[in-house]
Amino acid sequence: MKTWMQRSLGVAGLAGGLWLAGSIAAYADDPASHEQDSSTESSVAAPIELGGLSLGVETEDRSSVEQSSSYTDSDGNTTETESVEESSSQSDLGIDVGEISIDPAAMLATESSTSSVEAGDSGSTEGSQLTSGEVEAPVSLGGVTVTGSQQSASTTEESTTTTTDEGSASTSESTSESSATGGALEIGQLDIDPAAALSDDRESETTSTEGGVNDAESSSETSLEASSPITFEGIAATATDERSSEREIGSTVTDSEGTATTSETVSQASSNAVGVEGLDLAVDPMASVWNSTGSAATQARGIEGAESSASESDTAIWAGAPFHLGGITAAGESAQAEERQATSTVSDDEGTVTSTEQSWDATRTSFIGQTGDIAGEPWVWLTDTRSDASASAGDSEGSDSNTAQMVGYAFPFAIGDSGFASEIVDASGTHTADAITDENGTRTNERTTENQSVTRPGFVLDGAAG
Repeated sequence: MKTWMQRSLGVAGLAGGLWLAGSIAAYADDPASHEQDSSTESSVAAPIELGGLSLGVETEDRSSVEQSSSYTDSDGNTTETESVEESSSQSDLGIDVGEISIDPAAMLATESSTSSVEAGDSGSTEGSQLTSGEVEAPVSLGGVTVTGSQQSASTTEESTTTTTDEGSASTSESTSESSATGGALEIGQLDIDPAAALSDDRESETTSTEGGVNDAESSSETSLEASSPITFEGIAATATDERSSEREIGSTVTDSEGTATTSETVSQASSNAVGVEGLDLAVDPMASVWNSTGSAATQARGIEGAESSASESDTAIWAGAPFHLGGITAAGESAQAEERQATSTVSDDEGTVTSTEQSWDATRTSFIGQTGDIAGEPWVWLTDTRSDASASAGDSEGSDSNTAQMVGYAFPFAIGDSGFASEIVDASGTHTADAITDENGTRTNERTTENQSVTRPGFVLDGAAG
């Protein structure tokens, strides 16, 4: 402290001492004292638990239609027709919710005390108060699982036969289709545990003498801490879709010259599947605030009255949120295929000729990708310090004040490796076969061609840190 402030406080102390000595010599009454203490404490809790929940629904539908007809004209020609249609569908949905629990609780406590002493015109008073509180509310949400599927199928068959004096002719056609779709979604459990604590401590003291010396001091310290750790188990999802169809056409003609038969079959199929999982999370945000204050004042009234006062305040704030976020892994496959087959047979008096042609085309695409985990630990802190002092003695006055702030922060992090890979396959082929049977024997001829190409794109990204 500066020299003039030291002198001012010295004058105040000397004057206070002289007046205090005179007061003690003049009065010798018995001192009176009073004390009072009190404390309170209260708490509350309200835990809540809800059991799991499961829901499900399933539907199924079927239908069929059959028709037939026959017609004969005046020439005796007869035409018969038959048709059959069938269809079915089935679906189901299920939801499963895990348990839910909440457990809020709070506590508050207060302690206070006061004491006073009186002796003549002199007296002193002291007081203190301590307050503390805590609150927490942990929450747990059980995971949720949703599943569903749908299946459908249909078939159609038609046939026609015509009979005349010259022979008969028949045709047939059948078509079938089917599809199946399914999926599942699973959301992991979520846990949150918020909590906070408060502490406040205050003290004060005053002293007065009959000589006119008054002293007052007070101080307080307050702190607050809060945190809310969170954990999440991530998600997982799958989806599938499969479809297929087939169409068959056939015809047969018989007359006096022989029999001719043709048939054609076309089939198609596709399937798709994808799955995703990851995004598990753990984060622990927290913060704290601390504040301390103090003040003192002295008054000494005399021929040369003296006054002095001083105060200081310290505040600190810190916050951080370390976290870890899991990466995502995704994989899938898609495939399509088509096949066609045609056959014709002709038989007469000279022999039999058979011809068959088959072709197919298929494509399959698969992939897998993954993103790296992300981890970080951001934090920030702030401090603020303030002080003030003033003094006066007679005609002399002076004051001094200081302020200082500091700020710091950081965000260290790390990102894991990421990558992607896939494969694309295309394949096609044909097969032809011919067979001729006559009085000279049987002659056959076959030819097969196949083609295939494979492509495998992919990349890898190295992780990063900072």
